Amino acid sequence: MTTPRSVLLEQLTWTEIESALENDVTTALVPAGSVEQHGPHLGILKDAGWAEAIGMEVARELGNALVAPVIRPGCSDHHMGFAGTISYRPETLMRVFEDYCYSLDEHGFEYIAVFSMHGGNFPALNAILPRLADELDAELITLLDKELLIEPLLESLEAFDIPETARGHGGAAVTASVLDLRPDLVDETEFVEGYTGDVSTSALTTHGLDEFTELGHMGDPTYATRELGEDVTGRLVAGFADRIRSEQGDRHD
Repeated sequence: MTTPRSVLLEQLTWTEIESALENDVTTALVPAGSVEQHGPHLGILKDAGWAEAIGMEVARELGNALVAPVIRPGCSDHHMGFAGTISYRPETLMRVFEDYCYSLDEHGFEYIAVFSMHGGNFPALNAILPRLADELDAELITLLDKELLIEPLLESLEAFDIPETARGHGGAAVTASVLDLRPDLVDETEFVEGYTGDVSTSALTTHGLDEFTELGHMGDPTYATRELGEDVTGRLVAGFADRIRSEQGDRHD
């Protein structure tokens, strides 16, 4: 197998992509993110940049995958109280994802694996997956499982003896992983504790995050270090790669 010079689809020529598909590259990873605030210490591209970087690590781990261009904006209505947030309507995200899948399917990818580093995208993406699974020749693999996304963060916090209250939207675990993968999106001089109280999903989506925090983040990024970030990243990548391998193996049995 000839290894492509990049795992990012957008950095390859069409002839390189065609060659990769002819030489055992079977899987397209579709990362979804968002363009929204995560406090004063993280750029608003955080979710999208994180999703792309995680996708690159997963593709390298698998060895037979390419990463489609990250879907940048997501469903972020509950973050519109903060400047710069761009939010897709659910139906917009569904149509964009649908067209991604149709295109990748037509080019001959055997598997399309979708994941999102923004939980607000899960309902819209999960809603359209059953129909797409029936329509595509490619097999869809979904990583849209909140436990698959959240459990590695909690495990890392526990391993580093960091209180669970430090987690959250822009908190220690996510900030650390972004610091590991995309330090250009992190301003360590702005690390400050955010809102650490309980907020239900329904309250968040009904009232918006700005009802609970003026700074725009939850948890405590002051615990974030590169060492913690490497641990978080490693757990996320391993979990995603293992799920993809498991799904591919089950479908060939």
